[in-house]
Amino acid sequence: MKGIAVSKGVAIGKAYLLDSTKFCIIKHQLNELEAEKEVERFREAIEKTKLQMSEIKKRAKVIADKYAVILDTYSLLLDDDILVNDTIDNIKKFQTNAEWALTQTLNNFLKLFDNINDDYLKGKKDDLDLLVQTILKNLIGHSQESLSDIKESVIIVTHALTPADTLMMPRNFVKGLATEAGGKTSHVGIFAAALGIPAITGIKGLTSDINSGDQIIVDGIGGEVIINPSKENLHHYRKKQENYRIYEERLLTNIHQSAETLDGHPVQLLANIESSKEVASLQKFGAEGVGLYRTEYLYLAANSLPGERELYENFKLIVQEMNSRVVVIRTLDIGMDKQLSDNNSDEDNPALGLRGIRYSLAYPQLLIDQLKAILRASLYGNVKILYPMISSATEIIQANQILEKAKSELRRDQIPFNEKIEVGAMIETPAAVICIDHILAEVDFISIGTNDLIQYLLAVDRTNENVAHLYQPFHPSVLRALKSVMQSAENAGKSVSICGELGSDPMATMLLLGLGKLDDLSMEPHSVPKVKKIIRTIRLEEAKTLADNVLEMKCPDKIEAFITHEMMSRFPEDFDRDLSFEEKSVSSENDQHVI
Repeated sequence: MKGIAVSKGVAIGKAYLLDSTKFCIIKHQLNELEAEKEVERFREAIEKTKLQMSEIKKRAKVIADKYAVILDTYSLLLDDDILVNDTIDNIKKFQTNAEWALTQTLNNFLKLFDNINDDYLKGKKDDLDLLVQTILKNLIGHSQESLSDIKESVIIVTHALTPADTLMMPRNFVKGLATEAGGKTSHVGIFAAALGIPAITGIKGLTSDINSGDQIIVDGIGGEVIINPSKENLHHYRKKQENYRIYEERLLTNIHQSAETLDGHPVQLLANIESSKEVASLQKFGAEGVGLYRTEYLYLAANSLPGERELYENFKLIVQEMNSRVVVIRTLDIGMDKQLSDNNSDEDNPALGLRGIRYSLAYPQLLIDQLKAILRASLYGNVKILYPMISSATEIIQANQILEKAKSELRRDQIPFNEKIEVGAMIETPAAVICIDHILAEVDFISIGTNDLIQYLLAVDRTNENVAHLYQPFHPSVLRALKSVMQSAENAGKSVSICGELGSDPMATMLLLGLGKLDDLSMEPHSVPKVKKIIRTIRLEEAKTLADNVLEMKCPDKIEAFITHEMMSRFPEDFDRDLSFEEKSVSSENDQHVI
């Protein structure tokens, strides 16, 4: 059964089927007195959920800072005006049961996530849904299955996992995870990666095909679940399991070496983060700075709009922890905020609506607060400003005018900042690609957001299952766009970074280096070791030859097949999922391409 590999490795063991079926909520009509009592029942369920989350967070601290951040967000959502007060208003207005009112509020709340210009944060929709399911359980009085009672090694199989589920798991006994719901950015993936547990999500029909006690294999490398494997399969995957462990240990051996090709071309490997608590983990994976700090999380996790001081304290903390290493802070990249949702919550096509820099220019005070906070933090390190979703030079000129106003206000108040702070633009629309020369004239650097650029170039929503197969990162138009942008930046003497998923894919590393002068790659921290290995074992001329060959091809499928063959031939220990990692690692150490 195929799914999305969210945490690498191989798990072999007995399945433990966890029932997490959603409740069927029926609307009940109440009288006025009953509605008031229903409000109290809802408040009691919220308080009970808060206590549960508080206990869970205490246990989360020993797992991973990033996982604890998710739980902070859960706790804040329990105080949120929309989630709580809107539900209470609906109970009173429609005189209905709390369960029905809460599910209606959830549907409205999820619209906020639909307008976020960031696939990572869009993935948090699953987490919000799971939080509401926890509240519903407390409303209904549904007893929750205790995973803490597990006393033998198992692989958890379920539709979805709540934070409570994951924190109750005895880590010594849970060897793998497989779920029907979720994706790479949901808390399941973060939890599993933090503990090194192989995990796969998004497997349709999983729970109907597996029973508790079945022997299964979770291949978090190939993204497959094998049910009741043969002896031959067991032998193969046990060998693969051990050799992948050895392979990962080797990756981290020289992690602090620079990412430089064999012929001396350096590439700075940076990290994408959304929380100050992630900074501590960057050194572990060898990231050299922060290439993309997603500030949206500060807004989604807040009871009210964060002000200048709150933002400044957060930015300052990150910058100080990074010392002199670069920290690129992206201004708010969201389509709407809950405090202003009445203004634009009904956009027919939010993907083409008021989002990114458009939103910030529509609400300049919001942008001023962000910019003043970034400027103040710039005093403590190497900070850069990044404007999202740019379509024209006009937007940059307008944003920079607001930046000058923010600088003037700080000077007036005698607050110091870096007067020479660099400003960059995200290139993620076709318009930005075509007018790249205009944009480069107004900024110090550019960062290519490949996720949205691919989506807009190909007119494909990759979350739409009807057309998701047409979302092709190696499409000729995408590669030509990247080459054109890189060439223009080099001609203008401006640096280029790639911060989308394509930049974190080791399969694409060699091609990207061959397309043009690439200064930085910014990615999820755990991707750094593999990308660094690729860079350190190739020559830039080889990469250019690969890219030249690819640019002559017309069909995306043929391009992908060609790249896959080339990378598997050069790096079998990294890309061939069938043979032994150990055997290939040993053979590669005898090759000229040694780290």
